[in-house]
Amino acid sequence: MTFRNFATAIAMGAAAFALPASAQSEPEVQQLANRWTAAYNSVDVPALSALYADDAELYIHNDGRYVGREMISVYWAADMDRANPITVLQVTDSVSDPEMKLVHGNYQVLDRNTGVPLGGGRFAHIWVLEDEEWVLDRDVWVDLTYAER
Repeated sequence: MTFRNFATAIAMGAAAFALPASAQSEPEVQQLANRWTAAYNSVDVPALSALYADDAELYIHNDGRYVGREMISVYWAADMDRANPITVLQVTDSVSDPEMKLVHGNYQVLDRNTGVPLGGGRFAHIWVLEDEEWVLDRDVWVDLTYAER
């Protein structure tokens, strides 16, 4: 196992065990977050893009708003090229109904090769049920590392 795979496995495992009781009671919510991290950390832009609704919106703190699956795909592809990091999502709370799930929590960005933290903050995902498939409708990222500077 390479260090990169080991660091990814450790980071994902740590996030799963650090969940508070409210998030642990709904495993499907963490599974949605895990779908996002699996696609992102695999540097699989098509898989990541497929998680978003056609008219989804992505808000990046101090970096803008991106509307539509295509613009979101372009943003994440550039982000992956820029630093090639690993991102870990830790769900801290959620609100669900049969057609919507609001998922929020903490994220940490790690250097893929060394595991050194590069940043982190808060995220919020609104997943909606479309044609019996959960897709991301709204995606919000607040970089607390940047905000503290």
